[in-house]
Amino acid sequence: VRILFDKNKAKENEDRISRILYILGNLSDGLAVIDSEKRILFINNAFNKNIRSVKVRSDVKEFDFLTRNFELNKLIDGVILGGNDDIVEKNIYYFDRAEEKIVRCTIFRIGSSKEFAVIVRDITYLQKIENVRTAFIQNITHEIKTPITAITGFVETLKNGAADNPETRTKFIDIIEHHAKRLNYLIDDLITLANIETGKSPVKLEKIDVKSHVENSLILFEKEIQDKNIDIITHGIDMEFISDSSKINQIITNLIQNAVKYSGHDGIIRIEASSIDAKSARELVSGAEDTGAAWNSMVAKEGASGNFFFFSIEDTGIGVNYTNLLRLGERFFRVDSSHTSRYKGTGLGLAIVKHTLKLLEGGAVIKSSFGNGFKFSFAVPAYPERN
Repeated sequence: VRILFDKNKAKENEDRISRILYILGNLSDGLAVIDSEKRILFINNAFNKNIRSVKVRSDVKEFDFLTRNFELNKLIDGVILGGNDDIVEKNIYYFDRAEEKIVRCTIFRIGSSKEFAVIVRDITYLQKIENVRTAFIQNITHEIKTPITAITGFVETLKNGAADNPETRTKFIDIIEHHAKRLNYLIDDLITLANIETGKSPVKLEKIDVKSHVENSLILFEKEIQDKNIDIITHGIDMEFISDSSKINQIITNLIQNAVKYSGHDGIIRIEASSIDAKSARELVSGAEDTGAAWNSMVAKEGASGNFFFFSIEDTGIGVNYTNLLRLGERFFRVDSSHTSRYKGTGLGLAIVKHTLKLLEGGAVIKSSFGNGFKFSFAVPAYPERN
């Protein structure tokens, strides 16, 4: 009976150990257990995914041969030789195939034994989110503070006697109005972007008259078009398709605004629209040239007809170099150049376009080079007309 009991107990312990090893082996954090000689006692599947290391083979017994990360190995040496029981944590930065990786490393002695646990967690994505959040706060603070400072400054000047001069009063009020509108545009763009990202802007399908959208958008910038003597050339815009009218209008308006803004005197803006099949739409994005940038959110959208609405707008403006081209669509990003410093805006227009295209599950290709104009082409799924 005692022998049978011991066998049952041993079986229970084996099962428990097996379950624990299964759990440890499938953790998302990388885990390695080593002894004081840095011999590997256990390593899970995620270790290699979380920090660059050689392919684990059954004959790799030494931790130094497992990963080629000098900083991690030095950190482990310090813990083992230090002889204390403190938990050591440190972020390690390194490059993997030209991409910067950030790994949170935690090393500690396991109880009073001579064994040590090494935990590695890839926090690259989390750090990127934190960087975006920090940059967003800095940018929004600057964007809001600038017009508020101007408004309060001119109000103070008016209160101190400038209001008594009709010409000065009118000039200052116009400036205050300009900055108030700038704030309003910024808030509207932020609300639009937030609604898209949080799913508070669902897709509503209806028939879209492309020509009407283009002409209404051009009217908004008619004065600047006339002042610059810009020639507008359209092709194929007299068409209809089914999608979200307000979102398509938002995309077209933002793209036309950019084209008008960055076009010089006597510039040309070409606008083209058509219906293309799914294969052509995907080739548009996948076939983007090395000197272009692609935004791809295309999927097989349920209920779509298999056709796509294609829209392209090209201007003869100042263009963008390749480095800046890749950053277009980031919140508040503006091309940092003395040639473009005079162009004002919220810096959210293309971010709204990018997120709206993602919501509509479309794609886009951007082509440009500095001094050689700018071309933006996109395609979104078109839905069949309901009977």
